[in-house]
Amino acid sequence: MTEVLGVSVGASAVRMARPDARPQDPGRLDFHHDTVDAYWDRAEELAAESIGVVLSQPGDGGPVQATGVAYRDQQQFGEIQQAMASQRLYNYRLVPEARAALQYLEASGELGHFGTIALYDLGSSGLTISVIDRGTGQVLLAERTIDISGDDFDRLISDNQLAKQGVDIADNQELSEFTARCRVAKEQLSTSGAVCLPGDGGVILISREAFESLVTVPIEYSARLVRDVIGRSPKHVDALFLIGGGARIPLVESILSAWIGLPVVTPANPESVAARGAALLATPVADAPRQPTPQPGVRQSPSGPASLTGAPDWLSPEPVADKPADSKRKVRGAVLVAGGLVAVAALGLSLGYGGSSTEPTSAPAETSTPATADPTTPRTSAPTTTAPPTTTVPPTTEAAQAPARTYSEPEYVPPVAPAPAPAPPPLIPGLPQIQLPQIQLPPPPVIELPRF
Repeated sequence: MTEVLGVSVGASAVRMARPDARPQDPGRLDFHHDTVDAYWDRAEELAAESIGVVLSQPGDGGPVQATGVAYRDQQQFGEIQQAMASQRLYNYRLVPEARAALQYLEASGELGHFGTIALYDLGSSGLTISVIDRGTGQVLLAERTIDISGDDFDRLISDNQLAKQGVDIADNQELSEFTARCRVAKEQLSTSGAVCLPGDGGVILISREAFESLVTVPIEYSARLVRDVIGRSPKHVDALFLIGGGARIPLVESILSAWIGLPVVTPANPESVAARGAALLATPVADAPRQPTPQPGVRQSPSGPASLTGAPDWLSPEPVADKPADSKRKVRGAVLVAGGLVAVAALGLSLGYGGSSTEPTSAPAETSTPATADPTTPRTSAPTTTAPPTTTVPPTTEAAQAPARTYSEPEYVPPVAPAPAPAPPPLIPGLPQIQLPQIQLPPPPVIELPRF
């Protein structure tokens, strides 16, 4: 049997599952489970580091040949990829949590005869409700909310215990540690009637009844969401499956069973269902664990693999070395376009403004010397040229040039020399600047002398 590893990344814990190579019951799936507390660290980075440690240590069946990692949404998809790349891990596959859960429920036989199921995944960061078609494995409808979560239950216990003790913890570090102990108390209440946890911040003493009174309203709110999602499902839902750490709370199953009116199933170890399903979906990606197999949609950088299949564009930027070639192509294209425009302009001038073969083009079109023409020839409105006086324009040539007379060139206006700028007014030091009026003197009279 190929040694595989399945991982699910939660906000407060990273859970890993490895199938038992020698199960005691051949008809039953057995897994080895490991949990890494991520309460103080970033879960995605901790998951990548934990996977690297497991891959470096051979298990009972030999080294791990394939790894499957379940992700919650597209944002976590990119975060896991980035964390795995920082650890130089590439031999893994990312699978959606809903698909991983369906895979395990199918393999374990807990789906039974149900066709379309709903998943109630209550974790530390929020609640995800999904409707899945068993036949196609397609998620028909999904909705997530952070209004109810395991962290909210921890804070409810913390506020309750601090109010009973009359203690106000101002330090954030001490408050975080106290809340972490409340989370441990919540987990123990799933199997115990009461919990007593001593600690530096005070003793946590709470019963299951007191805890259920704190969380009844949020759980009933989640039941309303489940009914709304099931009501909007395009297919009839046959059963509701509870997974995630919150599914261990007995009150969750009892309230949902009363509100939904469908069979409610809670698998064994519901918090690790996604990790076990990811292990079943794990397949080798590359021959070498340090080198990914080139796949379509993967961009490679000069220093090695930059991203994996399906990575967002910002995770695999284009090489900087390509930019000079692009700039050269742009300059070459601009030169070609400019040359084409010059050629078109020259052709347009020759077609639109050029005269006939009988008119010289070297002389300007505007001149004061008229051209001598035949008295019987109608006079044209085109500007005259400096042709020799003996040159005549026959009527046939004028008729051939008739289309050219549809355009009338503007009359030439000789440029007028600009008037000289007036001299600046004189400046008198020490006095305010007063602008004096400009005085124009009359021109001097012209005196004609008598001729002798």
